[in-house]
Amino acid sequence: MPKGALLHAHLDAMVNAEFLLELALKQPGMHLRVDKPLAALPLSENLPEFRILPKAQFSDLRSLADLSYNPGSWVSLQNARKTFPTQLGGQEGFDKWVIGSMTINPAEAYGTHNTTAKVCHSALLIFIFPRDS
Repeated sequence: MPKGALLHAHLDAMVNAEFLLELALKQPGMHLRVDKPLAALPLSENLPEFRILPKAQFSDLRSLADLSYNPGSWVSLQNARKTFPTQLGGQEGFDKWVIGSMTINPAEAYGTHNTTAKVCHSALLIFIFPRDS
């Protein structure tokens, strides 16, 4: 691909986030962690980080929402989903949170650009004046 051909792409424009979550749930080594307790912020501000861990490093932690959860600790994706608090929507809430963390909604996309013309104009400027040659 020529340099600069892909200037800007969001994950949801490249892959279906629901399908990606389905695939991740089938991987026993897939773990996630958060930097803050789940109740500390709105979920949309507490983004999960994903990583496949080797079997020797599999976590025995059961939940991201447990009071004893130490932020930054890895929890298996399956356990995190199974034990997601009912007050946060249970498994459906977990799926919504994870999928939301991988997608950009219109408010996020256009919050700083109140018209599509401004978005296109900004993209054109980036294309004309690349940061690194």
